[in-house]
Amino acid sequence: MDSSVVLRIVKEGSPAARAWFDRALAAGDTFLASRLMVAEVLRVLRNNDLSQATAEDVISRFVLLSLDDALVAEAVAIGPVVGAADGLHLASAARVGVGAVAVVTHDRQMARAAEALGFAVVDPVTDDPGRPAVV
Repeated sequence: MDSSVVLRIVKEGSPAARAWFDRALAAGDTFLASRLMVAEVLRVLRNNDLSQATAEDVISRFVLLSLDDALVAEAVAIGPVVGAADGLHLASAARVGVGAVAVVTHDRQMARAAEALGFAVVDPVTDDPGRPAVV
């Protein structure tokens, strides 16, 4: 899961994403993310003087994958066009394996790249009036 979804869950910007997260949590799903997601989410909250308590509760539900030199190299080698952060998220997902995880994002460019790499993509932010969801 990338920070585009986590931020909508913790900032209450998407009741649909929060409901999806709660259902997946109740179903026993495992949430994975790169440790980069933690920095992205907490920096946005801090920069906007928002509480980090809800974010810390949500983040505590994740298995966090480490960032290392090899992951950076894997992110750089990704073929589809993505930014550095999304490349790190996708390289983290690739370490787990295509078919073993779905990429959860509300970012269209990341969704297209994930699909090109063979991942299933889920966008639980179905209540964003500016964009249709990627599913």
